[in-house]
Amino acid sequence: MNSFDQILLEPVQKELLVTLVEAARNTPLDKRQKFFVAQSFNGDYLIHPSVPKDKAQIYFGDVKALANEGLLALEYSSSGRTPGFDVTPLGFQYYEYLKEKSGEPVERVESTMRNYLDAHNFIKNYPEAYKKWSSAEELLWKTGSQQQLTIIGHLCREALQDFANYLVSVHNPPDVTGDKSKTIARLKAVIDSKVKGLSDTKKAFFNALIAHWGTVNDLIQRQEHNSQKEGQLLIWEDARAVVFQTLIVMFEIDRIL
Repeated sequence: MNSFDQILLEPVQKELLVTLVEAARNTPLDKRQKFFVAQSFNGDYLIHPSVPKDKAQIYFGDVKALANEGLLALEYSSSGRTPGFDVTPLGFQYYEYLKEKSGEPVERVESTMRNYLDAHNFIKNYPEAYKKWSSAEELLWKTGSQQQLTIIGHLCREALQDFANYLVSVHNPPDVTGDKSKTIARLKAVIDSKVKGLSDTKKAFFNALIAHWGTVNDLIQRQEHNSQKEGQLLIWEDARAVVFQTLIVMFEIDRIL
């Protein structure tokens, strides 16, 4: 039995831990700070810059339940009125366990697309692209170090390259570049060979997909090069967006070609 199986928490307490871990990961390293709980007659509220407003209201008893399991390090001020805490290393590990156990991202649309990619035909047609993207998604739920966030960008870039390479090999468009790194040009060549005879609406959708691919490619480049040009450290949310958008663009293009 996994040692984490012995941790007994209510679903709302697990959701709270997920909120806390993701807020911690979305805070740049040089701006890390404790979580605090403001308690009043109107309820209990989390105080932390990276906690979404719609998830700020909580029940302090749930914080204490997480602390009792060793997932949070809970402290009290001298007055005892403003509890503060950090997520412990065990808390981060338990978060990874929850994500691995769930198997799929929580959003229904993301789950649907993930199931589509998991289907036999996609894995058969795009084995390398699937392998790279799957590795990036798996890494997403682990520790959010700058090195790992950069690796996620590298894996997603290679996933798109391998995906485009398969499309070129199947559709064999004329005058296509053989440079695998030129994914936008290669994708455009494939799509241009398919749009003849289609309605204007369908052509517009194809063109929108090319634009989407280009935007995702820009996000990936930023991720892989650690946002050096912008002078900002990457956060976990950057990696989540890259992994999710890579999934979306492969899903949509495969469905229509």
